[in-house]
Amino acid sequence: MRSTLPKIHIKNNGQTLLSLLLALAIFAILANAIFTLTTSSFRLVSYARARISARHLAQERIELIRNLPYDEVGTIGGIPGGDIPQTENVVRNGLNYEIRTSIVYVDNSFDETAPNDLLPTDFKRVRVDISWEGLAASRLNPVVLATDVAPRGIETTEGGGTLSIHVFDANTDPVAQADVHIVADSLDPRIDIEVQTNDNGFVVLPGAPACTGCYFIEVTKDGYSTDRTYSTTEVTNPDKPYANVIEGDLTEIPFSIDKFSTLNIATVSDRNSGFTPIPNITFNLRGETKIIGTDVNDFPIYKFDKEFTTDAGGNIIITDVEWDNFIIAMPQGTSYDIAGTNPLNPYSLLPDSEVDWDISLYPHSSTSILAIITGNSDTPIASASSRLSSGSFETYQFSGLSENPDFGQSFFPNLSPATYYFEATASGYLYTIESVQVSGTTIQNFPMNPD
Repeated sequence: MRSTLPKIHIKNNGQTLLSLLLALAIFAILANAIFTLTTSSFRLVSYARARISARHLAQERIELIRNLPYDEVGTIGGIPGGDIPQTENVVRNGLNYEIRTSIVYVDNSFDETAPNDLLPTDFKRVRVDISWEGLAASRLNPVVLATDVAPRGIETTEGGGTLSIHVFDANTDPVAQADVHIVADSLDPRIDIEVQTNDNGFVVLPGAPACTGCYFIEVTKDGYSTDRTYSTTEVTNPDKPYANVIEGDLTEIPFSIDKFSTLNIATVSDRNSGFTPIPNITFNLRGETKIIGTDVNDFPIYKFDKEFTTDAGGNIIITDVEWDNFIIAMPQGTSYDIAGTNPLNPYSLLPDSEVDWDISLYPHSSTSILAIITGNSDTPIASASSRLSSGSFETYQFSGLSENPDFGQSFFPNLSPATYYFEATASGYLYTIESVQVSGTTIQNFPMNPD
């Protein structure tokens, strides 16, 4: 009889190995849990210790300021000025702490505000922010202490005027916690401060030293566009020059910022060539409505006016674009003409949006016309039949479909300079005929009225 003992022995070995693997898996899970718990506990304890030290530093700075004479309560380069640094690094318990001190005048509404209040520097508001780095860094949760410091007697004039900065978005809604950087190099002592707007989008600074055209102001916020003043060395005639502050008067300056947008631009061939990608195309992109001033010849200087080049696939992604009414144009000496765009050119880009913009191109000809056929609210009309004629010459086109780069557009290249008749028909619209003078690269909008 054949013994079965070897088989039983093999089976027991398999069970032993399975049990061992299971035990190791359970041990690994428990070890990971214990390690995570220990690490989290260590970080929590380290963060608590760091925050306690930060709070002590903030209290020390507040007490130091409270014990200063009222006239000396101010920051280096600030409004009001003083000997307290706006930013200072201190090492405590092996950690590097950054102390940021902000001191501003407050115009109390109890006795009216500037310009009705002839003494708008009622008291001083002190804010101390403490942040730190390391394993248990403060990140976006610094220690913040604030206090108000009032003069011992009745309020007295501090001189200067009141600088009021209002920050709003594209919809004129206030932008809270926007960063405002103010610099006045020509003043003595020099002013260089950074403050934030309140919940209503305002920064109001009474007691700003009076000067003419000396205040550089820049407004920023993470993920938002930038607005600022410009000197005459940057722009000959700036629309928003360096700010003035008049003694005893109120200077109000508006700034507009909003979230960035993204443009995904593709350059392709014309309809007859199947809208295939065209690589390495250089084009100009310009925002038409935001003008920062004029040059010596009184020509406008646009805030956004740049050239870009598509990649080997005929694409380019342009990020951090400010809302504006954008127009795409081909530069001088180009090898192509624009035979259509989708959406239509120019395009009104809204804040916090991402837009695909296709550009149809045709080899450059000395005389051409791009006819844009639109209906209600400037909406492109697809499949509109168009006829261009002059004397014995005539040619026909259909406007592009909605999915095409030439949606609602008909392109007529290789023409002779002349006066042409343009005729358009489309279902649901009245017959349209207009005369148009064509010379060079002509772009003309032809609106159609509903039937």
